[in-house]
Amino acid sequence: QGYYKMVYRKASRLQMNPAYDKRKEPAKYRQLAAQELAKNPRWAKRHALELEWSADSQKEVKNAVGAQTLQSKQVKKLLQDANAQLGVPYKWAGTDPNGFDCSGFTCYVFEASGIQLPRKASDQFIFCTPIDAAQAQAGDLVFFSNGEDVNHVGILISDKGAPKEMIHASSSLGISIVNIDTSTYWQTRVIGFGRVKLQP
Repeated sequence: QGYYKMVYRKASRLQMNPAYDKRKEPAKYRQLAAQELAKNPRWAKRHALELEWSADSQKEVKNAVGAQTLQSKQVKKLLQDANAQLGVPYKWAGTDPNGFDCSGFTCYVFEASGIQLPRKASDQFIFCTPIDAAQAQAGDLVFFSNGEDVNHVGILISDKGAPKEMIHASSSLGISIVNIDTSTYWQTRVIGFGRVKLQP
């Protein structure tokens, strides 16, 4: 839970910074971190008031998610563009069909739909609206951690409620599809799901 503690501390500091008074991101990520940290009973006991606030504000986050969901036509195009790259080899720092790394692949696919993502997986994690695993669906991003930081990202291709599958840039297989739920390696490293904001 070290990563979430870091997110919680940084978000809390930003909330106290007057420059961020009109920004919703610090509160959103403080809430996300609090929900994960609450899985530790000792932390939950020490931060009971924080968890009460988190529950009260959860409805606002869910409403924002609904307003920003990608349209079905956009998702269809997104998945078509992603599937067209199947078999492309992995390339560190790669951002085109000559070779992709994980975040280079997501940037490329979303850019084809006119959506600009940050270049790094960790920045994409912050850029997205966090969503519950149960609400995650095709077109959403799924993020993974090595225990310290977000270090991998993929695009979900499965419907909401179905076994979670993603298309991603695997360092060994290149652009490929994997079932997260049946993969011990990926299942244990999932850190969260994110929905990309619609561009104005």
